[in-house]
Amino acid sequence: MKKALLCVGNELRGDDGVAIAVGRIVEKHLPEWKVFFGYDTPESEFLHLREFEPDIIIVVDAMSGFKEDKIEFIDLSDERTYMYSTHNLPTPILLSYLRDICTKTIFLGISVLLENVLHFNEGLSDNAKNSALKALDKIKELDSMIEN
Repeated sequence: MKKALLCVGNELRGDDGVAIAVGRIVEKHLPEWKVFFGYDTPESEFLHLREFEPDIIIVVDAMSGFKEDKIEFIDLSDERTYMYSTHNLPTPILLSYLRDICTKTIFLGISVLLENVLHFNEGLSDNAKNSALKALDKIKELDSMIEN
Protein backbone atom coordinates (compact mmCIF):
# COMPACT_ATOMS: atom_id res chain seq x y z
CA MET A 1 0.00 0.00 0.00
CA LYS A 2 1.33 3.44 -0.97
CA LYS A 3 0.89 5.95 1.86
CA ALA A 4 1.43 9.70 1.60
CA LEU A 5 1.61 12.47 4.16
CA LEU A 6 1.10 16.06 2.99
CA CYS A 7 2.42 18.57 5.54
CA VAL A 8 1.08 22.12 5.44
CA GLY A 9 2.54 25.02 7.38
CA ASN A 10 4.95 27.91 7.63
CA GLU A 11 7.95 27.43 9.89
CA LEU A 12 8.47 31.19 10.09
CA ARG A 13 5.12 31.58 11.85
CA GLY A 14 5.88 29.68 15.05
CA ASP A 15 3.50 26.83 15.77
CA ASP A 16 2.09 26.98 12.24
CA GLY A 17 5.13 24.82 11.37
CA VAL A 18 3.95 21.94 13.57
CA ALA A 19 2.90 19.84 10.56
CA ILE A 20 6.34 20.28 8.99
CA ALA A 21 7.83 18.93 12.24
CA VAL A 22 5.43 15.97 12.05
CA GLY A 23 6.63 15.26 8.50
CA ARG A 24 10.26 15.16 9.62
CA ILE A 25 9.40 12.84 12.51
CA VAL A 26 7.42 10.54 10.20
CA GLU A 27 10.36 10.38 7.76
CA LYS A 28 12.54 9.08 10.62
CA HIS A 29 10.08 6.69 12.25
CA LEU A 30 7.74 5.54 9.47
CA PRO A 31 9.82 5.17 6.31
CA GLU A 32 6.96 3.39 4.53
CA TRP A 33 5.16 6.75 4.41
CA LYS A 34 6.19 9.16 1.65
CA VAL A 35 6.23 12.68 3.04
CA PHE A 36 5.39 15.69 0.89
CA PHE A 37 6.15 19.12 2.30
CA GLY A 38 3.55 21.57 0.99
CA TYR A 39 4.54 24.41 3.33
CA ASP A 40 2.37 27.48 2.53
CA THR A 41 1.34 26.22 -0.90
CA PRO A 42 0.31 22.57 -0.59
CA GLU A 43 -1.10 22.67 -4.12
CA SER A 44 2.50 22.79 -5.37
CA GLU A 45 2.78 19.13 -4.32
CA PHE A 46 -0.31 17.95 -6.23
CA LEU A 47 1.66 16.90 -9.30
CA HIS A 48 4.12 14.91 -7.17
CA LEU A 49 1.25 13.27 -5.29
CA ARG A 50 -0.49 12.39 -8.54
CA GLU A 51 2.74 10.82 -9.87
CA PHE A 52 3.19 8.85 -6.62
CA GLU A 53 -0.38 7.46 -6.90
CA PRO A 54 -0.98 6.87 -3.18
CA ASP A 55 -3.66 4.60 -1.79
CA ILE A 56 -4.12 6.97 1.15
CA ILE A 57 -3.19 10.61 1.86
CA ILE A 58 -3.09 12.22 5.28
CA VAL A 59 -3.06 16.02 5.22
CA VAL A 60 -1.47 17.41 8.39
CA ASP A 61 -1.96 21.04 9.35
CA ALA A 62 -2.19 23.31 12.36
CA MET A 63 -5.70 24.35 13.28
CA SER A 64 -7.08 26.90 15.66
CA GLY A 65 -10.26 27.27 17.64
CA PHE A 66 -9.93 24.12 19.73
CA LYS A 67 -8.17 23.10 22.93
CA GLU A 68 -4.43 23.58 22.37
CA ASP A 69 -3.35 19.94 22.67
CA LYS A 70 -6.15 18.45 20.52
CA ILE A 71 -4.83 16.22 17.75
CA GLU A 72 -7.58 14.58 15.75
CA PHE A 73 -8.46 13.04 12.45
CA ILE A 74 -11.35 15.23 11.33
CA ASP A 75 -13.92 14.51 8.65
CA LEU A 76 -14.28 17.69 6.64
CA SER A 77 -16.19 16.15 3.76
CA ASP A 78 -19.23 18.43 4.16
CA GLU A 79 -17.60 21.40 5.89
CA ARG A 80 -17.22 24.62 3.91
CA THR A 81 -15.66 27.01 6.43
CA TYR A 82 -12.25 28.49 7.10
CA MET A 83 -12.21 27.57 10.78
CA TYR A 84 -9.82 24.61 10.71
CA SER A 85 -6.82 25.92 8.83
CA THR A 86 -4.40 28.71 9.61
CA HIS A 87 -3.95 29.27 5.84
CA ASN A 88 -5.95 31.12 3.22
CA LEU A 89 -6.92 28.04 1.20
CA PRO A 90 -9.81 26.42 3.08
CA THR A 91 -8.93 22.90 4.08
CA PRO A 92 -12.18 21.41 2.70
CA ILE A 93 -11.32 22.79 -0.75
CA LEU A 94 -7.77 21.43 -0.48
CA LEU A 95 -9.18 18.02 0.43
CA SER A 96 -11.66 18.08 -2.45
CA TYR A 97 -8.77 18.54 -4.92
CA LEU A 98 -6.77 15.80 -3.23
CA ARG A 99 -9.72 13.40 -3.39
CA ASP A 100 -9.40 13.62 -7.18
CA ILE A 101 -5.91 12.16 -6.69
CA CYS A 102 -6.82 9.67 -3.96
CA THR A 103 -10.29 8.96 -2.60
CA LYS A 104 -8.89 8.00 0.82
CA THR A 105 -7.81 11.46 1.94
CA ILE A 106 -7.88 12.27 5.65
CA PHE A 107 -7.23 15.50 7.58
CA LEU A 108 -5.12 15.36 10.75
CA GLY A 109 -5.54 18.62 12.62
CA ILE A 110 -3.13 19.71 15.32
CA SER A 111 -4.61 22.44 17.46
CA VAL A 112 -2.34 25.35 18.32
CA LEU A 113 -2.99 28.68 19.97
CA LEU A 114 -3.86 31.33 17.42
CA GLU A 115 -1.49 33.81 19.03
CA ASN A 116 1.39 31.38 18.34
CA VAL A 117 0.88 31.59 14.56
CA LEU A 118 0.05 35.25 13.93
CA HIS A 119 3.58 36.70 13.88
CA PHE A 120 6.96 35.84 12.41
CA ASN A 121 8.59 33.58 14.96
CA GLU A 122 10.89 30.66 14.14
CA GLY A 123 10.60 27.55 16.25
CA LEU A 124 7.79 25.67 17.91
CA SER A 125 6.44 26.11 21.41
CA ASP A 126 6.94 23.21 23.81
CA ASN A 127 3.24 22.36 23.44
CA ALA A 128 3.54 22.17 19.65
CA LYS A 129 6.65 19.97 19.92
CA ASN A 130 4.73 17.59 22.19
CA SER A 131 1.75 17.67 19.83
CA ALA A 132 4.01 16.70 16.90
CA LEU A 133 5.08 13.59 18.80
CA LYS A 134 1.46 12.78 19.69
CA ALA A 135 0.55 13.18 16.02
CA LEU A 136 3.12 10.49 15.19
CA ASP A 137 1.27 8.16 17.59
CA LYS A 138 -2.04 8.95 15.84
CA ILE A 139 -0.50 8.15 12.46
CA LYS A 140 0.97 4.90 13.81
CA GLU A 141 -2.47 3.97 15.17
CA LEU A 142 -4.10 4.61 11.79
CA ASP A 143 -1.26 2.80 10.07
CA SER A 144 -1.89 -0.35 12.11
CA MET A 145 -5.59 -0.23 11.21
CA ILE A 146 -5.07 0.14 7.46
CA GLU A 147 -2.41 -2.56 7.35
CA ASN A 148 -4.76 -5.14 8.93
